[in-house]
Amino acid sequence: MGADLQLFAFPLSLLAAAALVLAILLYPKKCPRKLSVAVLLILAVLFALLGSFRKGSFSPLWLSPFLLAAIFLSGLAAREAFKGKRPLSESLSHLGLCILLGSSFFCAPDCTRTAIVLGKDSPSHISEDSVPLPFELCLKEVHTDYYDDGASPKQYTATLTLDSKTRTVSVNHPVLHRGWLMYLSDFDRAEGSAALILLVKDPSIPGVLLGMIMLLAAAVLSLKRSWKSRWSLVVVLLLAVIFTLVSVSRIRFATLPPALRSFWFAPHLMVYMLAYACLALSLICSLAGLSERFKKASRLSRGLLHTSSALIIIGIIFGSVWAQLSWGDYWAWDAKECWAAATWILTLCAMHLKPSGSRKALIVFIMLAFAAMQMTWYGVNYLPSAGSSMHSYNVTDVQDNNTNKINQ
Repeated sequence: MGADLQLFAFPLSLLAAAALVLAILLYPKKCPRKLSVAVLLILAVLFALLGSFRKGSFSPLWLSPFLLAAIFLSGLAAREAFKGKRPLSESLSHLGLCILLGSSFFCAPDCTRTAIVLGKDSPSHISEDSVPLPFELCLKEVHTDYYDDGASPKQYTATLTLDSKTRTVSVNHPVLHRGWLMYLSDFDRAEGSAALILLVKDPSIPGVLLGMIMLLAAAVLSLKRSWKSRWSLVVVLLLAVIFTLVSVSRIRFATLPPALRSFWFAPHLMVYMLAYACLALSLICSLAGLSERFKKASRLSRGLLHTSSALIIIGIIFGSVWAQLSWGDYWAWDAKECWAAATWILTLCAMHLKPSGSRKALIVFIMLAFAAMQMTWYGVNYLPSAGSSMHSYNVTDVQDNNTNKINQ
C-alpha cells in the first residue's frame, strides 16, 4: 500500500497523524458501537476479497478509508476505556490496535524496499532501482548447508562486507546496519558467485512493535479472565491436538526448508490450532444455547469466543514477527494472512455486540467467523490466490519459497 500513498509522505504523514490524534482527543461523543461493527464488517469483507484473488486483482488502497476509521474508532474506545477505568485488557487492546494500525498506515509512504545484486568481491552502493545506499556492500561468500541426506537445503548463508566490517546474513537472521535491514533473498546456487540482497528501511517498526506488545498483553489478560470452566479447557486442548496433527500431517519436519526453521514456527502453529478449537467449540455452544435445556452453554460460548479472538491475534503477531525476520515485511497481503485477519475481525464484530442484544445476531457472527476460519485453514488452497501464497507448504510437500532471480 505504501507505493499508492507516496503523496502523503513525511512531513504530511506526520501532520495527518497529529490531526487524527487531536480529533480523537477532542471528539465530544462516545465511540459509536454500531458504526464500529459496520466498519469492522466492511474490513472483514475487504480482507477476504484480498485473500481470495491473486495479488494485483484488488489494491489494498481500497482499505485506506476504513483503516483510518478503524484507527479513529479504536482511539476513541481506548480513550473511553482509560477514562472509565475499564479492565486493562480492554484499554490496552484498543490503544495497541490504534498505535499498530496508525504506525503502519502513516509510515507506509516512507518505507523503502529495494534490492541489490552483488557479484563476488565486487563492492557496490547503488541498488537495482538506483537507490543510493549510505554504505558499501561486498559479497565475500555464499553457501548452502544441507541435511544428512545431502539434497535438502538446511540453511542459506552469505558473508558480506559492510563498510569494511564482516557480517553474516542467513534466512530468518537479517543484518541491521545504519537503520537498514538486509536479507538474503536469492543467490547463484550453481557457482555461488552472486547474491540478491533485499534491503528494507521501515520507520514504522518501533510503533508497530509497541502496538503488538500492547495487543499481546491485552490478549494474555483477556485469556486469564475467560477461562472459568476446567472441563472446557480439557476439551479445547484435545481439539487443538487433533487440529494440529491434521494440519502438520503433510509437513516433513525432518527436512524443513530454511524459511521454516524459525523459533516462531511452532508457537505460531500451536496458537492458531488452539484458537480454531476454541472457535469451533464456541459455535457448538452457541447453537446448543438455543435450547432452553442448554441455556448455560451460551455464556460459555462468549468466553470461548473471547479466548479464540485473543489467540488469533497472538497467532497473527507471532506470524508477523516471523515474516519480518524472514522476508522483511510483517504484512505481505498473503492469502492466509488476509483470511486470518478477516476471521479475527469477525470475532471482534461478535464481541462488540451488546451482551443483552439478540442471541441470533451473535450466532450469525460466530458462524461467519467459523466459515472464515475454514477458509484460512484449508480453503485458500483452492482459491486463485493459492499459487502465490507463502503458506503453500500446508497442503503440498514442503517447498522453499525462494525463486532463483539471479539467473533470470
